[in-house]
Amino acid sequence: MDAVLTRLASDSIGPGDISREFSQTIAKRVGRRSGNAGRSTGWVFRAALAALDLESGARVGVSILAPRAIHAAVKAEGLTAVPIDVQKRVPILPSPLNYDYEELRLSALVVDTRLGYIPDLESFSQVGIPIIEEITDGFGGNRATTTVGSIGELVVLGLEPEGVITTGGGAVILTNNMRRVGTINGYLDAHTGEPPLPDMNAALGLTQLKQLDRFIERRREIAGHFIRTLQRSAHGVVLQGEEVDNVFPSLPVQVETSPREVEKYARTHGVATIRAFSGADLSEGDPTREFPNGFAFLARTVLFPLYPSLSKAELSQIERVLATLP
Repeated sequence: MDAVLTRLASDSIGPGDISREFSQTIAKRVGRRSGNAGRSTGWVFRAALAALDLESGARVGVSILAPRAIHAAVKAEGLTAVPIDVQKRVPILPSPLNYDYEELRLSALVVDTRLGYIPDLESFSQVGIPIIEEITDGFGGNRATTTVGSIGELVVLGLEPEGVITTGGGAVILTNNMRRVGTINGYLDAHTGEPPLPDMNAALGLTQLKQLDRFIERRREIAGHFIRTLQRSAHGVVLQGEEVDNVFPSLPVQVETSPREVEKYARTHGVATIRAFSGADLSEGDPTREFPNGFAFLARTVLFPLYPSLSKAELSQIERVLATLP
């Protein structure tokens, strides 16, 4: 609050030094040379696609559970979005060790960290086509010795309220390829209706960023309590294993009964939940046949609140609901 109020009391709350510091601090965190923040997630993602300089109609692989905005950005850039089903056990793209990406004839691939699950980053770094890492839910995590945000040609971190860190909206684009930076800056500057991230918003994000490790550890601690509580019920949370440090932007509960009934029960007892992947687009074709794993996650996953700032009373309230879910 102090950081934001300081900007409000200053002569300028628009884009400036704080916004640049915020972007570069995130870049340094994931080992990137350049960071650029924009106020619109959609435009930032489009800038990433534009920076790849792909031919019109080029095929870009995207998880079927990726937010609709990502699919829309691909199409808006005149490219072809190629939906890919997720793994059966976790809602992220399968490892190239177990899936033939070459047969899809892709020119680029978007690899995300939905719900804080982390893909096999090392294997994706070997696919031979440009990778855009979308790390909104997995920022601060790692898999074995590979850090989230370290393998993509370009990296996009969303800053919406539901993310691991938030500035109230917008996104950051990161890269090591300085040749791409000019294209990114030119693309964002050309859309004057989408100005850079204001210092007031960046101050909020910068303050959270300085406490990120503590926040993530607190999220994992709370998740541990919730998961142990769920073990007394028919429901559960999928964990990836010892080599992966899961990040928990929320608690993704795999329900064994009716998700609608679970949501109603939680709401009745004062806990707000949302259906996971509600922003995904499975409207084309027959999702139960073409994307069975993604459809199963969409049909069964309910997100419960998980924030570092949850009070003891709020934690107890959520735990009671989780322990007695129908």
